[in-house]
Amino acid sequence: MLVAAVAACGFVGAAEAAPGGYDLRIEGHVPVICRVDLENGSASTGQVTDLGRMSEFCNNAAGYEVWLTHAQGLSSAAVYVDGQRIALSSTGSTLISHSATAASTVHDLRLDPGADQVGNLSLRISAL
Repeated sequence: MLVAAVAACGFVGAAEAAPGGYDLRIEGHVPVICRVDLENGSASTGQVTDLGRMSEFCNNAAGYEVWLTHAQGLSSAAVYVDGQRIALSSTGSTLISHSATAASTVHDLRLDPGADQVGNLSLRISAL
């Protein structure tokens, strides 16, 4: 009689219809972390100077940009990133590195002030 009652409630049918496997979904949330550091960073006025090694890290899947902030109104100063010349912008902020994905990388930096007074330099990294 108990078996008939269980069958009438649909419990037996549900047990027979159960799939042979299951799905497991794990989800997590990781905060976006971006950082840029310059090792041995110092510059001499009026001459080409090795600034050191810039290490950048960003775990943003959409990528990131690294900007060099400097004096405004520069006309001849440039920075070399791994030997590639990038003229410093007259606006006071120059894009010197970017990635379309998350990345961790290191670059050699060199400053050529040209005829300009470059002033203070700082680096910032922004997630896209």
